[in-house]
Amino acid sequence: MSEPAGTAENRDTPLFGAPLSPHGGTFVQVAQVIRRMRGAPERKALAWLVLGVVAMIVSNNLMQIKLNDWQGLFYDALERRDWPGFVGEALHFLQIAGTLLVLVVLQTWGVEMIKVQIRSWLTRHLLDDWLTANHSWLLTFAGEVGANPDQRIHEDTRHLAELTADLGASLVQATLLLVSFIGVLWVLSEQVKFEIDGKLVGIPGYMVWCAIAFALAGSALTYFVGRPMVGDNAARYAREADMRFALVRIGEQAEGITLYGGEADERRSIDMLFDRVLGAMKRLVDDLARLTWVTSGYGWLALVVPVIVASPGYFSGAMSLGGLMMVVNSFNQVQSSLRWFVDNFSRIADWRATLGRVEALHEALAALDRPLGADGHFDCIEDASDGIRFEGFELKLPVGRSGFATPDVAIERGERVQIVGDTGTGKNTLFLAIAGLWSRGQGTIRHPPRGRMIFLPERPYFPIGTLRAALAYPDPSGTIADQDATAMLDAVGLHRLTACLDETLRWDRDLAIDEQQMLAFARALLHAPDWVIMEDATSALAAKAQRRIFGLLSARETLSVVALVKAADDDPFYGRTLTLERRGNGRRVKNGLRTRNGPASATGR
Repeated sequence: MSEPAGTAENRDTPLFGAPLSPHGGTFVQVAQVIRRMRGAPERKALAWLVLGVVAMIVSNNLMQIKLNDWQGLFYDALERRDWPGFVGEALHFLQIAGTLLVLVVLQTWGVEMIKVQIRSWLTRHLLDDWLTANHSWLLTFAGEVGANPDQRIHEDTRHLAELTADLGASLVQATLLLVSFIGVLWVLSEQVKFEIDGKLVGIPGYMVWCAIAFALAGSALTYFVGRPMVGDNAARYAREADMRFALVRIGEQAEGITLYGGEADERRSIDMLFDRVLGAMKRLVDDLARLTWVTSGYGWLALVVPVIVASPGYFSGAMSLGGLMMVVNSFNQVQSSLRWFVDNFSRIADWRATLGRVEALHEALAALDRPLGADGHFDCIEDASDGIRFEGFELKLPVGRSGFATPDVAIERGERVQIVGDTGTGKNTLFLAIAGLWSRGQGTIRHPPRGRMIFLPERPYFPIGTLRAALAYPDPSGTIADQDATAMLDAVGLHRLTACLDETLRWDRDLAIDEQQMLAFARALLHAPDWVIMEDATSALAAKAQRRIFGLLSARETLSVVALVKAADDDPFYGRTLTLERRGNGRRVKNGLRTRNGPASATGR
């Protein structure tokens, strides 16, 4: 059975030191995020939103104090059977409730906008690091952390932004409620008297100490019972990402799967991945069930504990029913603030897991630029002489080594050279090395400026969009004139596509492989590079189409061409042939290809 997508060996261990989990604890990770936010365009808007939400929370707390005072007056009027006072307090309640409603709406809007700004910054920041300087390709070799960057950038940043805003607002509100009501509860505690030897005796801050003890007991028990949820949440997100990747892969490779009749095998792979998802979900269900014993039990106790601990004052006659209700409400406000950890532990565990995944991706992307030393690596240096030179060069492959007959080879501007390499000699790896995507070996590669070189792999890449955009890629579509595009399509043999410049299709799926290769040459010639480096880029072309392409390349007299091919082509287009030779059998380096510029995806092809 085929290996399920996302579970390959090289996704479990990073190839170049990228961490599978971020360094430092939660507070260190939060500090790192805050430091990176300095200078972000969303920073000012986010700061004003946070200040506005804090102002709403402070105002809300002030109104809660008024509501607590109102509660005492309301119940006292009820106990006295004072109808006018009862009606007056009811009208007063409408004023307080109306103000609270406005504040809650404004606070809700502010919190939701904070989510938008946090997600905007997190996503754009990760995209900036991911889609730059070969990072998107290199990350695929960073172990599990690089397995599903789309999940982390799209879903995890959204989830982290939402949890951060919600938990942050509720924590600020709980803190301010605690500050507001702990003093009130301390004063009201004087009304709770115990009758001892016929005398009424009070304990300073009695209700405050009871609230603190009750909340600390609940928090400690919650942490002990619920701490496995952090790791289990992270595991679930990883398993969900693996399954999502596998499903997308099946959609992309549907033709090949169908031709091989591999549906049953793919189904077994998906079932395996889905079983892992269900296993992760079941572990979370068990975690939540255990945690619910604590949180729900704590919630039910919170209904009666304040009444019980304050009842001696009421039964001793030291306080009225209204006074009792004020004490109970203040106790509830204080202990609800103190039990914020209890009420939100499952979400805190989710937040910590999501923060860890986002930070792990950021650290993995940052690690791609860290030099790993010169031992076992060759240097890629931009050469002002405008040639490609291999000096003391040897290529280290996943299995063994390869190189040219002589360690020093030069390819001058204007030459058309073919490099022949049998299977296992590292032809694909050499192609990636010239492109700067592999540096395992020894010696030096000197090359022209990257902006003057175009690389053509056997299977070209085309973005989703119009044919005009595919021809212009990676430049904007407007940089290619219509007459130039149609003339080039006609020249390479794709006349039937000249009327399709503004059609949007999946060009990598809707065109045959030979047409894709011709389209890639059309794009390359439209960009007018000085150097074309290709690896089996004409493998799917018929002899006539290949001669047409060679004719177009020959017409550019100063154009330099380096072609890496499986077998020598006798066409006079090439002026020189070099041979890539394998040296020794070597031993496979299991997940140990650590390079500054990253390893190749091939296995020495």
